[in-house]
Amino acid sequence: MNRLVLFAKEPVAGRVKTRLAKEIGDDAALRLYTAFLSDLAAAMPADEWEAVLAAAEEPIGPHLAATFAGGWGFTLQGEGSLGDRLSRTFRAAFEDGVEACAVAGSDAPMLNRGVAREAFAALVNDADVVFAPAPDGGYSLVGLSSAVDPERVFRDVRWSTSHALADTRGAAEREGYRVALLPELLDVDESRDLAALRTALDGDPRLCPATRGALAEEGP
Repeated sequence: MNRLVLFAKEPVAGRVKTRLAKEIGDDAALRLYTAFLSDLAAAMPADEWEAVLAAAEEPIGPHLAATFAGGWGFTLQGEGSLGDRLSRTFRAAFEDGVEACAVAGSDAPMLNRGVAREAFAALVNDADVVFAPAPDGGYSLVGLSSAVDPERVFRDVRWSTSHALADTRGAAEREGYRVALLPELLDVDESRDLAALRTALDGDPRLCPATRGALAEEGP
């Protein structure tokens, strides 16, 4: 059994995409994040794996509940650093008997079924740990097989820096885990990321219709 977990927040102005909001305003950041959620729910149907939405806050917000109503389960990320929350999420999956688990953030609107398939295929065939790198030195998705001790992989990582992927990968390799890298997957944290997102979406007009519409509202 495979499990895909999406970390997300209830879309509320002033509480989502705060770094981006400092540059484009709370309302614009909210529109974009809401669009990201819509596109992710559509592109990641819960039919090939167990899909779980991990909310940042309790209770599960009404927008998240409605957007991910189609076959998704719901849980909470819990307290602590990103490393604490990732470790807790993976540990819970493995205790449930999951053989491979992938966790992604909701700031990567181009995440889709194909990316998840690649991640799970890597974990089944030749990797213990898999990453979809982000352009800023972090990662948009991380997957572990049940052979991995999550706490050993996510401790001492410099989160929210350009070192996050290198730190996590280094920890995994020091433990002897086999690491695989997927193609880079853009996440959106700052306004400069929006230009890269527009360019990426121009390559395929079928991708991310809600995000495309939100970007159009913001202008060129």
